[in-house]
Amino acid sequence: MANDTTRRDRPAWRANLNDPSQTIVIVGAARTAIGKYGGAFKNTPAHELGAAAIRGAMERAGVTPDMVDEVVMGQVGEVGYDAYNARRCALVAGLPVFSTAMNVNRLCGSGMQAIWTGALEILSGAARVVVAGGDENMTMQPFLDYGARLDGLKLGNRTVLDGTLTLVTDPFGRYPMGETAERVAGRYNVSREDQDRFALTSQQRAIAAIRSGYFEEQIVPVTVREGKREVEFKADEHPRETTLEKLASLPPVFRQGAGANPANPRNVNAPESLVEGMRPLPTVTAGNSSGINDAAAAVVLMTEEQARAEGRRPLMRLAAVAVAGIEPEIMGVAPIYAIRSVLTAMRMSPKDLDVIELNEAFAAQALPVMREAELDPERVNPDGGAIALGHPIGATGAILTVKALYWLKRNHGNWALVTMCIGGGQGIAAIFQNCD
Repeated sequence: MANDTTRRDRPAWRANLNDPSQTIVIVGAARTAIGKYGGAFKNTPAHELGAAAIRGAMERAGVTPDMVDEVVMGQVGEVGYDAYNARRCALVAGLPVFSTAMNVNRLCGSGMQAIWTGALEILSGAARVVVAGGDENMTMQPFLDYGARLDGLKLGNRTVLDGTLTLVTDPFGRYPMGETAERVAGRYNVSREDQDRFALTSQQRAIAAIRSGYFEEQIVPVTVREGKREVEFKADEHPRETTLEKLASLPPVFRQGAGANPANPRNVNAPESLVEGMRPLPTVTAGNSSGINDAAAAVVLMTEEQARAEGRRPLMRLAAVAVAGIEPEIMGVAPIYAIRSVLTAMRMSPKDLDVIELNEAFAAQALPVMREAELDPERVNPDGGAIALGHPIGATGAILTVKALYWLKRNHGNWALVTMCIGGGQGIAAIFQNCD
């Protein structure tokens, strides 16, 4: 890993919060419930989830479809018709054909990138009202045959790739993202017990939030078909009751033994630095990893000046955003640098943050991020994180933003940090301020 003293991080973007005409605010926010893999949304295309979230955000903002200039949606699995994803989301949500739409893809940070991109469009003068967010259906990803077009479907066996797995596989080392978590665990000395305890806390907090009804205001129902009947799906289905003993009994997923990697057992094409991160015993399990999920979220953006002039209630200001890069094989700790960058830009310390939505791709990476960035564990994911709720990759950044907004409102907080690691070796972090 590059020595911290030799790093050259890109500058963070910071808003001018003293000028309402240059301050971007969220005036409406909504998300769908998060479906488990093969669950309630198994037959619901991603763009339909995105459209539901867009409608929900507009309704909460009191914005009519004809007012929206642009839709920006983050999505990672842009295969086939999903190449048109943002436009499909917009038109299915009822936006007029003269509005425009754009997909963005910063992998796990796509939902956050969409919000930032939408904000920058408004600040550039190219739009007045933007709906931004993310949508993903990992269940519906197809299987891929890259050779069929040129080879023809001749007699003989063929190899196809699982489209879902390609979204969570590092293309440089050709191993699953869980292998990067094993390497982070080795470098940062994260024990299996600590990972399982963190996972248990995530599950307990999420279940407590659901039982308390904390998510009801932010979730927009989606009609799904169950057999011959249609039902409204409006509850996150990935959280599960568990215990530390149950978590401890789960086998490692990404390595079978000391240094073993089922996807790349001989570390073919792996950088030399990967071998240094080997751990004698594997620690990453299904229980202390995020899920493979389906969901969407969206927010309505405009300047604070416009919101107040139109009599709308600004909910949360976008204060700053930072992106950082790191070696792909330890992508999980990249948020450390993005967090430091965005806090420095705001002249803030971690103690100034009231709530932190840190994506729990893996407990193995979330723990060192918290430690190295000096984040208060009590303020991190108070309503549970991705280990419990799930990680629908392109939607996650927007989902975490929606969660942070409603937490600030409910608890009268002032500052929120939303951050996540990004496959391929990046991290993104954003700071928001409560408008109340």
